[in-house]
Amino acid sequence: MTKSKESLGTLFQDIARLRVFCFNNMLKDLELTATQSWVLSALMQKEGIIQGDLAQTLGIRAVTLGGLVDRMESKNWIERRPDEKDRRAKRIWLTPSGRKLRKVINQSLADVHNIAIGDLPKESIDHLQATISTIRENLRQHKGQLEKNNGAH
Repeated sequence: MTKSKESLGTLFQDIARLRVFCFNNMLKDLELTATQSWVLSALMQKEGIIQGDLAQTLGIRAVTLGGLVDRMESKNWIERRPDEKDRRAKRIWLTPSGRKLRKVINQSLADVHNIAIGDLPKESIDHLQATISTIRENLRQHKGQLEKNNGAH
């Protein structure tokens, strides 16, 4: 009996799940999760962002982010500060402890990447990267069209 060919969607989901598993394992001694590292990485790109905007950037619900921020604040990695113009809004900032995690996050990401690509030849990696970039762009364009259409109603 031959194994049926897996769908591309299943492969993408498995790769994402396995990458997160490996990444979480590398960060477990710090009690840092992949999801928390995404929050930190987003803040490293745009520190002082309003909490609701950060949720949108990460593609998660504000309630979900609120719980993450609570846990990360209790670990002294981030802090909430009131917005100067709108006291109801909270801006999120990295603490010095949070900033120190940049190196370990980047190294763990590089390690997961190296595990994933293994001994693939450079040509295969280049082709794969170009293909996946095209797939991502197709999905971004579709998402943009859906958002435009949904906003028009």
